[in-house]
Amino acid sequence: MVQKLVLVLTILSCSYQLAANSKFCAKGESICIPENYSKFDLPNETLTVVHVGIDIKDIPKINDKDFSVTLNAFFVVRWTDRRLLLDRNKIIEILGEEANDLIPVDVSFIKELWLPDAEILNLKEFKTLTVLSKLEGLWINMESEIMHAVAARIEFICPMTFETFPLDVQVCYFQVGSFNYDSNKMLFHDELIADETKIRSVLDYSIHINELPTAQKHYTAITGNFSVAGFELTLRRKVSHYIITCYLPSGMFVIVSWISFLIPPDIVPGRMTLLITVFLVLVNIFNTITTNIPKAEGLTAIEAWVIVCVLFVFGALVEYAGILLRMKMKLSFAPKPFVSRNTSVESQLMLHQSAGNGSNTEEKPVRKKKKAMSQVKEAKFDEKNRVARLDLLFLVIFPILFFLFNLVYWFSFMYMN
Repeated sequence: MVQKLVLVLTILSCSYQLAANSKFCAKGESICIPENYSKFDLPNETLTVVHVGIDIKDIPKINDKDFSVTLNAFFVVRWTDRRLLLDRNKIIEILGEEANDLIPVDVSFIKELWLPDAEILNLKEFKTLTVLSKLEGLWINMESEIMHAVAARIEFICPMTFETFPLDVQVCYFQVGSFNYDSNKMLFHDELIADETKIRSVLDYSIHINELPTAQKHYTAITGNFSVAGFELTLRRKVSHYIITCYLPSGMFVIVSWISFLIPPDIVPGRMTLLITVFLVLVNIFNTITTNIPKAEGLTAIEAWVIVCVLFVFGALVEYAGILLRMKMKLSFAPKPFVSRNTSVESQLMLHQSAGNGSNTEEKPVRKKKKAMSQVKEAKFDEKNRVARLDLLFLVIFPILFFLFNLVYWFSFMYMN
């Protein structure tokens, strides 16, 4: 009984001394801030280590226009401050077995503590989420480690390039470092890397999260070399939507244009209508794409694809125009039959002579006429054969060229990514 009384008096005495030497306490005065504590001084004069973790819950928005990424995440910061006064006996008495875990402390306690001057590089907006109050928490353990967590919506800028759109892959770096203290006074380490399989996202991208590369764990500013922590976010665009809505229809229109090579050149309305319609549809697809896709310094991959499709249809139009021009020139420069006055007199004399000679002389002009008609028919037939062979030649060349273009296009962009 006496021993218990002595123990209680000892605890009360220590608590009284602790409270007397402190200016702010929590958890029944078991965790206190001393009177000489300054929240403007570093916890360790030699080197302060800060652990940063970003527990991403979802990525609701990626803006291609202003190159920004929005995260809903818990922003967690952990550091050690041994200047705090901890009454371990009282903590064990109050919490029991839970005393060795992180101890939740009232958030108002953080106003009296030193906080890391954390800076998020390329930050656009940091907004703490609120329900009834701000969603944040403060924990302290027996080793004087302090952990502060905030539920926040974080929007940061990610430099993006869209030359290979929609086959593009964007790599973003989320980096947190000190605003004032270089790497000689403050080091930042990763507390945790978010699990990409647990991130909810309904975006146009597949998401991969990795640790920051070594080259990105430091950055140089005017005042020195600074340490940073964070993660690498890789955004790979999902191509299936663009294949269905753009690549497949435009490719099919190019194939449809090849049907014009099977239509006889004499059927001008049918062949010309087919080619002009396909050409205008592809131009309309190109205009729609250029309006809705992100802007790039030059042509994007999808713009290059549609332009080549337009050129294939334009090539079929040029080929048909060449055939029509050739037909027109043959018709214009063909020799016309010429009958002179002398030949007409000779023909009359032949007719008078044929009256006495019988039917043999009558058959000669008829034979000549038939022979001339057959020659004309053979010339027309030969011309049609030449045009048909030309169409068949282009019917073979165009698919081969389009196939080779597809090989170069897809392999080059896949290799670039």
